[in-house]
Amino acid sequence: MQSPVRLVYLLRPTVKVGVLLAVGFGVLAFVSTPFLLAEIADHYGVSLGVASLIGVFQLGGFVVATWAAGRCLQPRESVFVSALVAAAAANLVSAALPPFALLVGLRLVSGLALGLLGWYGWVQAFGDDRRMGDVAVAGPVVGFIAAPMVALLLDAGGPRLVFAALAGVSLVPLAFGYRSEVRELPRPRVRNRAVPAARMLLVCVALFTMGGSAVFVYAVVLGTGEPGLSVPTIATAFSLNALVGIPAARLRASRKTPSPWMAATAVCAILLATASQPWLFLGALVVWGFFFWMAIPAVFEVLASRSRYPEERVGDAQALMAAGRAAGPLLGGLLIDGAGTTVLGLVGSGLMLAAAIGVFTTRTVAQPLGEARKDRPPMSGPSDRAA
Repeated sequence: MQSPVRLVYLLRPTVKVGVLLAVGFGVLAFVSTPFLLAEIADHYGVSLGVASLIGVFQLGGFVVATWAAGRCLQPRESVFVSALVAAAAANLVSAALPPFALLVGLRLVSGLALGLLGWYGWVQAFGDDRRMGDVAVAGPVVGFIAAPMVALLLDAGGPRLVFAALAGVSLVPLAFGYRSEVRELPRPRVRNRAVPAARMLLVCVALFTMGGSAVFVYAVVLGTGEPGLSVPTIATAFSLNALVGIPAARLRASRKTPSPWMAATAVCAILLATASQPWLFLGALVVWGFFFWMAIPAVFEVLASRSRYPEERVGDAQALMAAGRAAGPLLGGLLIDGAGTTVLGLVGSGLMLAAAIGVFTTRTVAQPLGEARKDRPPMSGPSDRAA
């Protein structure tokens, strides 16, 4: 973990380093799933679809935690510490490779912890351009070494060593600052509904991540198929994918228009699913990281500007992204086993393009609420809260 730590310091973040490392740990845990699927299927003697439940339940836990956290919790340090300890315990027990049903349950616990950590991190930044860039870059910084590290651990000790390493790494953020900059989130008696523009953007976020994960989580399977690539080579491409995402997550000038970046990511998805040439597959996998990290912070900024209560939308956005990531592998597995990889690419990229069009339309039609308030008298009463 020393390399990401030095990079984070180099970038001079405005968010606590411990918080950024915790967000990065979540990336490490999720990146390990594509590499673990085949090993888990082989160890337990189950199909690849059944093995994918470890990822589905982990993401399901992430969905539940991010949804509930924004409604029930305050961003206190005790939440942060408890989530890291729970993640460490879940991974440590997983290292014993217990009965498959128990392993799936442990991945659910891991997902709950990761969801709390992700929510805690984004709450520190949501709506602030510089802070959002700092949180966004944590994923690519840690992701730079995640895939090669997981590949090496798998080669050295299989899934047991991967889970044990995750248990140890999960406690690293406690050695750095993690004090919350947001001491109290508003807690109205009635949950404030998202305005129509915000609801549309949330749907687009879910579609975009579902289409992307339907393809991306099977990158190892796809790459070792027709392109004929080795697992270490694909791991290196994963690392480069994260590396090119670092400047993308830090750039702010082009973040006001997310749709072109979303569409470019969709092109990468169809190439990943259909490419037979190794160079084309690797190229699509690498540049996916740049396009994705240009798109996601931009979508979040559009969502924040079109929301009356952006602090409530942070949990919604994270939960729907996780829901999309959970549904994507199930959709992808069904398509690979049935219609084939070409249809997988068409469906996955189609969902992402639909999301890009939806974001473009909403951004064009819906005025930022800060500007809208300047054009009309202040609102009060139930009508204001209902928005």
